[in-house]
Amino acid sequence: MKQLLLFSFLFLSTITNAQMNLIKNAGFERDLINWTGQENAALSSYDKKTGRNSALINQYTGAEWRALDQVILIPKNSYAVECSAWMKTDQVESQKEEYKAAAIIIEFTNAADKQISSETIARAKNTTDWTNYKKAVKIPENAKKIRIMLALAQTNGTVFFDDINMIAIGEEEYAKLSPETK
Repeated sequence: MKQLLLFSFLFLSTITNAQMNLIKNAGFERDLINWTGQENAALSSYDKKTGRNSALINQYTGAEWRALDQVILIPKNSYAVECSAWMKTDQVESQKEEYKAAAIIIEFTNAADKQISSETIARAKNTTDWTNYKKAVKIPENAKKIRIMLALAQTNGTVFFDDINMIAIGEEEYAKLSPETK
């Protein structure tokens, strides 16, 4: 009985301390639900990292900004977020400007939805295989929301996204993940 009680306690403490993904429908298993910009993207059941689907954005001419995005409320007492995502590109054209690429960008906003800052999590051009991009970012003062954008930023080609993950982390964990901030 004592062993069962101890096991139950350990199991419950693991669950309560587990870090929850702040992104809804992060693997695109429920179509493009919870994502804005659905007119810019499609689902791919053929080229995916895991699960049934990935999201893809493509364009062949025009080099316009095309993106999916989602707005997340920042959990109270969060110091930073760690964002990770899988991205694959196919013939994404190289442009003179570095920012014109397949990209994952997070933007911090205040309570009035005014941008405070933005951070690029990933950027890729040409043809790449599935790559996991991961970055920890300190939450700016007065930030209340995070907007994550999965984009084909003013260039042509195809980009796939899958398994998007964002978790809130504390100051100690952020320091471990970002040693350059010491």
